[in-house]
Amino acid sequence: MSDRDTIAGKETGAVLSADPSFGVFDSLNHPVCVIGLHGDILYANSRFSNFFESAGGSMSIDLSHPFSPEYRKSIALAYTKALKGGDRRCFAVMKTPDDRRLAVEIYLYPMFRDEAVVSILAFLKPVSDDRVISFGRNTAMMASDDEPLANSGIFDFAPFPIVRFAREGAIVSGSASVESFFGHALADLQNNRNLLFRSVSLYDFERFRKAVADVFDGRAGFKRLGEIRILSKSREEKWANAIIYPLVINREIFAVEAILEDITRIKSLEARMSLLNRVQIIGDLTKGLLHSFNNIINIILSRTQLLLQVTEKDTVLEGLRVIEKTAGQGVRQVRRIQDFMGEGDTLRESESEDLIDVIEDAIEFSNIHFKVEIKEKRRHIKVERRYFCLVNVKTDTRLLREILISMIFKAASFLRRSGTINVVLKDEDVPALTVMVKKEGPESEPASDATGESLGTIIFSAIDIRRVVERLNIKIIEEESATSYSIRAVLPASIVAGKGRKESDPTEYRVRDRDIIIVEDEKALKEILFELFDSMGNRVYVFESGDEALVEFKKGKANIVISDYGTKGITGIELLTRVKELDENAVTVLLSGWMIKDLKAYRNVVDLYLPKPFKLDVLIKEISKILIGSTR
Repeated sequence: MSDRDTIAGKETGAVLSADPSFGVFDSLNHPVCVIGLHGDILYANSRFSNFFESAGGSMSIDLSHPFSPEYRKSIALAYTKALKGGDRRCFAVMKTPDDRRLAVEIYLYPMFRDEAVVSILAFLKPVSDDRVISFGRNTAMMASDDEPLANSGIFDFAPFPIVRFAREGAIVSGSASVESFFGHALADLQNNRNLLFRSVSLYDFERFRKAVADVFDGRAGFKRLGEIRILSKSREEKWANAIIYPLVINREIFAVEAILEDITRIKSLEARMSLLNRVQIIGDLTKGLLHSFNNIINIILSRTQLLLQVTEKDTVLEGLRVIEKTAGQGVRQVRRIQDFMGEGDTLRESESEDLIDVIEDAIEFSNIHFKVEIKEKRRHIKVERRYFCLVNVKTDTRLLREILISMIFKAASFLRRSGTINVVLKDEDVPALTVMVKKEGPESEPASDATGESLGTIIFSAIDIRRVVERLNIKIIEEESATSYSIRAVLPASIVAGKGRKESDPTEYRVRDRDIIIVEDEKALKEILFELFDSMGNRVYVFESGDEALVEFKKGKANIVISDYGTKGITGIELLTRVKELDENAVTVLLSGWMIKDLKAYRNVVDLYLPKPFKLDVLIKEISKILIGSTR
């Protein structure tokens, strides 16, 4: 390539015209050369020639140049990348004939013709103070004199803590970020070695001490220690990885440095993931426990209701009513857990629900969590409620309940040890629910605990309430002062199904003179269902297997089929699907102690779904409604 060709620097915007030669670079004080695509030097100014002659090398970038071997690879990589069109910068050390070391910064700029790289423009900048600073092999720091480099510029800008140790273990210096990490001033750490000792556990201190000794004695080029637990001056738990490497002057290790990588946030996320994994396992176990518990409560509740119909003694009746009430409370608790887990499904979306019932469920679930906190964290939180209106809502009440729980937990985060949360429902054109709390003490920060956050906080702190409420068009208003916090949910008119209390249905429902097939593998519940429908004058056939029940139904002797979901042979849904295929007018009822997903896909198969535990009068009432509707 002729040095009279037009060549442009892509990034610098410099353009060398066709008339002047590269001799323009002779006016510069720095060594400059132009390197060809094959590594040959096409041009070098006088400063470049003098520089290499004094360094005892030749004007080429092959193996004859005087750069130290450990830097040749970095120069080659920078040159290769510059050929691809990018500006590059690298660092190298040269050895002179008199065995001196010269530090050089090299700047490489690609030069283009017709958008193609044709050569590389190289600027060399020798380090003026003859000091060689490099992370070469073993990440060592080297110097040509005896100055210990106590105030290296890297300390001024390091975002992570760097601590330098002398051979006897004393802290020589450190970066400004050391103080923010440990909470102790660097001077205090230097004057009192026990501060560092008390900041880490004995196990981690011994690991660190041994690693520093190994590097000092040359047994290791560097050491990397993972997961060192550190307690700051404020007793805040932190975690760090340490990279320990030597500092070398004239091939002698004069100090050791440790870079501390703050991994506190990573450890916190790992702890949360571990907790959530345990929660998932507990959730799976809970599903099985709920199924068993559902059957137990169902037997107690159903048998109590049957006994109430035939018992006349007041003392016995009173005892049975207590049992029925207690079992009913157990039913509601199971429903709350199932709704919160979000696993179950329902067939009906058109029915409205009392908003107060939804609020009570949210408060009760929160109280369960607060009871655990009393035991584990000595944190006493009470929830008081005041209702100034009666409202029925028709919406996704499961999601609404989740929002209300989130509001209560958000308010609870402002209480450190004890306090009262007030829940107020008012109707101002549209229903509005407000959760208020008076802050405890002068601190306005949400409560935290050194031992970790509670499950409720972890689950609900990650929920952006404002995003969730958008699905229901609910408006959220938060207000905070130095002494109190409140969060208000304004419900849209579109989800209000009516105002006032629902009137109870006085109609007495009965199912008589029907052929009924019952499939249930729980012996006690099977006997209860048989006794219930038989006492009403029905012809009842009881089976434990779905296959046996299907054979009986094919004989044409039944028009109502009641089946548990987890039957032997085919499942309850499979049985009811076959029943509907054979007789679309047959009434199909599905009972289950399991939480069933995708139940809505079986609308045309299941006429009535009742999750266990259920009340016998509800079962009779709902079947009767279906029979009445089918005759109209």
